[in-house]
Amino acid sequence: MTNHPLGDELYAAYSSGALSGPMRLLIDAQAAVDTEVARSRDEADAAAGLMLETIEPAALSGSALAEVAAAIDAEEAALGEAGRAPGAHADLAAQKAAAAAGNAIKELLDLPEPVRDLALETAQWNFAGPGVRTMDLIQDGAAKAQLIRLEPGCGVPHHGHDCREFTLVLTGAFQDGRARYGKGELCAADPATEHKPTAEYGEVCIALAVTDGPLAFTGPLGWVQRALNR
Repeated sequence: MTNHPLGDELYAAYSSGALSGPMRLLIDAQAAVDTEVARSRDEADAAAGLMLETIEPAALSGSALAEVAAAIDAEEAALGEAGRAPGAHADLAAQKAAAAAGNAIKELLDLPEPVRDLALETAQWNFAGPGVRTMDLIQDGAAKAQLIRLEPGCGVPHHGHDCREFTLVLTGAFQDGRARYGKGELCAADPATEHKPTAEYGEVCIALAVTDGPLAFTGPLGWVQRALNR
């Protein structure tokens, strides 16, 4: 168990724009609930900014300004009268929030801002087992970010990993047979890891899970998974 096993290398990749969307979301979400992570991220951003200042600027082509203006004109023409008015994105999120039922919408509104905004756009939990719901947020190649909602005492099946998996606890807490993870803490797993995350009794556990490949379930679910992937 650790609050930030990601390390300086990933913070540097974040600042350079080299990380996938799901991994950027993971860092932003953890920074929103952990001041130490926010400090590490911001220091990496500052260092990247200083490095940029030492690089000689590249000269623009003579037609660069005209090309940018043409791209803007083309985008505006494509939008036409049906184009989204300023603030329409926020209005749509507000309408979805108003239409959602009591406790469910409150759970989403209480999440850290980077995750909350994406969750409100989706606002749809999918059944993933007794007491378990998931919500897909971002897919970027093999990398994927999703929310996992565990009712107290419920959990996901025992599984291994064909990839790296980072699970950030946003509310409540869970145990996986190795350690306990509370709000703001990050569980890191890799192909050498097998575990069974189960929410503690008391508060609903909502976690942000980011993977760069599929999970490998063991037991009967593993047989089903292998059959479906043939």
